[in-house]
Amino acid sequence: MARVLGGTRCRAVPVWIGAVAAGAVVLAATGAAADAQGAPVGLSVSGQDGAAPGEEVVLRTTVANDGDAPVEGALLAQHVPEGMEVLEVGQGGMVEEGIANWGVGVHAGGESVHTVRVRVTEDAAVDERLTSTACLLLDRDAEPAACASDTVRVTERSAALGWPMDRATLVRSVGAGLVLVLLWLLWRRKSSFRTR
Repeated sequence: MARVLGGTRCRAVPVWIGAVAAGAVVLAATGAAADAQGAPVGLSVSGQDGAAPGEEVVLRTTVANDGDAPVEGALLAQHVPEGMEVLEVGQGGMVEEGIANWGVGVHAGGESVHTVRVRVTEDAAVDERLTSTACLLLDRDAEPAACASDTVRVTERSAALGWPMDRATLVRSVGAGLVLVLLWLLWRRKSSFRTR
């Protein structure tokens, strides 16, 4: 049996070869799904809803292993967007070019939490949305097994945040308050001696 397409003859492929090829694809897909189900992992990123320029935020990324086997030798990579300055990467992670990285191992049924402490830059625009995305790679050469994002909206400075209160100002204010209290106590003591 042959068909003519555009004036050329094409040989018909027997139906059974197509069925075998389709079956192989289905079996391969089932095997891949079984491998993926062997280590089901969940990933979540949480921070805070809003932060003003200059304010610090802690981004927490949680890796949850819901499978029966441990996750070992995985890589967690979290992108920190422009508009945020990395101050500290917790749990032995490191940062390079705005991406925090950790080696991850999670026992079966467990979870691990990884943190990045950032500061919203002073030039971040109000209502700008700063999105941090984290991805977990079970194999460094494979596609990510899971990804998650969280967005921090840049807010206006509140009156409390706009008031400069550094350590020196705080010490001076407390010192002035103590001096006033001591003067009041001395005055009361002096006036109690006069009445006797």
